[in-house]
Amino acid sequence: MRRITIKDLAIMLNLSTSTISRALSDHPDISEATRNRVKETATRLNYRTNLQARFFRKKHSGLLALILPEINMFYNPSLIEGVNKAIAETPYSLVMFQTNNDIKQEREAIEQCIRWAVEGVMISVTYNTSKYSMAHLEELTLANIQCMMYDRVIPDTEFPTLTIDNANCAKKGVDILLEHGHRNILGIFANASLAITQERIKGYKKAFHDFGLTPNIDHIISVERASLLDNILPVLLRNNTFSSIFIMTDELLYFTTNNLRKLNISIPDDLSIVSISDGIFPNHYYPRITYVEDSGKRMGQAALTQIIENIKNPSKEKTIHYLPTEIVWANSVKRINSPV
Repeated sequence: MRRITIKDLAIMLNLSTSTISRALSDHPDISEATRNRVKETATRLNYRTNLQARFFRKKHSGLLALILPEINMFYNPSLIEGVNKAIAETPYSLVMFQTNNDIKQEREAIEQCIRWAVEGVMISVTYNTSKYSMAHLEELTLANIQCMMYDRVIPDTEFPTLTIDNANCAKKGVDILLEHGHRNILGIFANASLAITQERIKGYKKAFHDFGLTPNIDHIISVERASLLDNILPVLLRNNTFSSIFIMTDELLYFTTNNLRKLNISIPDDLSIVSISDGIFPNHYYPRITYVEDSGKRMGQAALTQIIENIKNPSKEKTIHYLPTEIVWANSVKRINSPV
């Protein structure tokens, strides 16, 4: 069936196309009776606004895009909630893409954004996206579409970024353990190719250095997938005498605590735990987990606010925004006597 156009509506209702367009947009110059008649006919015939045509006519599509590397039960649901809460107070609509950590799907999402003439893109990049493989992101700039990276960002690019100070966030977490006497601290981190992982490992190491200690690099593990901990952790914990674990994300925390439960390892009596977390999972675990808060909801709200600000006030200068983090104390850290 052929798509109904404004011209079709104009012929059917014996009105001009400009009158139809203004009636659909609730223009005050059009009477309420005419607006209602146009909208009723448009609804009955399943008329849909041509977004591309509207954009090229007004240079304003009213669309923003959120691109996620994955959707799971950790962090991203809170982030989506934050974006949705913030966008509800604006005239914009949201389209959302998931790339499954596949750069090819990321490129396809960007192509769709350009085709749909979105005004702004908020993107958390895949494992494989780097400053050497981001031509697709540069296409957004050529199309005059604002792009901002959030959470997983690529350092040293010209794109605005919104993130946390990942190195300092990790240092805060490891500091808690060191201050409580722990020295044999297992550090569990995500995919080593990610800039966010590299920064958090730097923070882990800096905490040791600032205590006048040398970190044991064999106590730092990075996994491509959190589920790999099911094979790695039992072996590590049998062959080492760790007193505590620092964990980089909620997903890694989930798999870690599951393994500790299977191994009958008690928190904090046998092992103390500190994590970087969105804050939901640590408060549903017993005992509750001490964490450095990285709020997905706050990130989502800030990302939405910032991309709209960038659209209203485009700047050629790169902006880097860091969200604050704080320590949330709970019952997962035991004080021990530190070795001399």
